[in-house]
Amino acid sequence: MQTPLKWFGAIARFCAIVAGWALMAISVAMCVEIVGRKYFDFSLKGLDEIGGYVLAGVCAFGFAYTLSMRSHMRVTLLFPYVSASVQALLNALAMLTLAAMAAFCAWRGGFEVLDVLTSGKHSNSPLQAPLWVPESIWLAGMVLFAVGAVLMAWHALALLFRDRALLNRIYGPQSLEEEISMEIGHAEAREGINKASRT
Repeated sequence: MQTPLKWFGAIARFCAIVAGWALMAISVAMCVEIVGRKYFDFSLKGLDEIGGYVLAGVCAFGFAYTLSMRSHMRVTLLFPYVSASVQALLNALAMLTLAAMAAFCAWRGGFEVLDVLTSGKHSNSPLQAPLWVPESIWLAGMVLFAVGAVLMAWHALALLFRDRALLNRIYGPQSLEEEISMEIGHAEAREGINKASRT
């Protein structure tokens, strides 16, 4: 099970990087649009609409990356007051619930994209973009999120009967120490990249 989860993490990371570059590109285009309107009397038609599509795609792929990094929000009000066995049960239940929600969103999204594709709908704007294109990108992100959530839920369920301590360590909410350690690791990685770029 670890191999599919590693593949999911690698794919989610790659998609997050691509999404980040897409956000950078749309930001640069917005700056060009602002300067062009103010000083040169020209406009990039449909940029606001494209920005909305990019944001939807970034959010969908962001769900998958957030899940792979264990950065999703968890309400842990009762966690310190229950036993490790109950924590394991709650962690497995949380992953199963997340997987069910992600699978439902991907399933409903698939019907929406199919409907748009068969009807040939276009956006109600001067751009007249075929809606199946941005919606398919959004759906790909939701499917990736759903696949990752289902894999993790299956793994968590297996660990519930085999190794509850490992279940809590992998799928439990991050402790403050883990969050600090992760941030230090990210900072060191950024510092290493900066040093490499300066040499």
